[in-house]
Amino acid sequence: MRTYTKFILLSPVAVVLAGGLLLVGGCLSTPRDFSSPPTSIRVVDQSGVPMSGLEVGRDWYDSDSNTNGSEEVKTGADGSAHFPKIPAKVGVFTGTLRKTIGSLGPCGSGSGTWTTIYVRFAGNYDVVPKDKPLHKGKYSSVADQDQDGVTFYTGFDSGSNTMAHLSFPDKTKTIDYVLSAKPHSQ
Repeated sequence: MRTYTKFILLSPVAVVLAGGLLLVGGCLSTPRDFSSPPTSIRVVDQSGVPMSGLEVGRDWYDSDSNTNGSEEVKTGADGSAHFPKIPAKVGVFTGTLRKTIGSLGPCGSGSGTWTTIYVRFAGNYDVVPKDKPLHKGKYSSVADQDQDGVTFYTGFDSGSNTMAHLSFPDKTKTIDYVLSAKPHSQ
């Protein structure tokens, strides 16, 4: 058989095999026991004094089990806000049918989790992660990142209150983070 004929006969097989491998690879999950990890956020002023009564919210999404949620708490006297682990039983084939159908579309559904935290300060504050230098993030001109891949940015809500936003990498198993804040006028 000629090389050209072999190529014509084998190329559809190669395309089907490559497509099948990509499809199966896109459908597998990373086994884990949570949709969002246990989370602690502590907020202190410049001198290390805890800031109590601040609103802290957590939003999370688990693409493998197609669940999401959010909750809010206030920082306590020690400046800390705590959220429990959101349990999930995610095995290698969790959500396989949904992910297979989703991966056939123009945008695959992904695999894993994300967790974001916000802290609302009454008024205009300068907020930074405590003892974690920031650098420009790879994918955003607005947000910075620390050395652990946590994305950080600040902005304002509709009431001109400072909002600090933190997004954690999907492989994070425990969130324990400290922010330092000072009123903008200082």
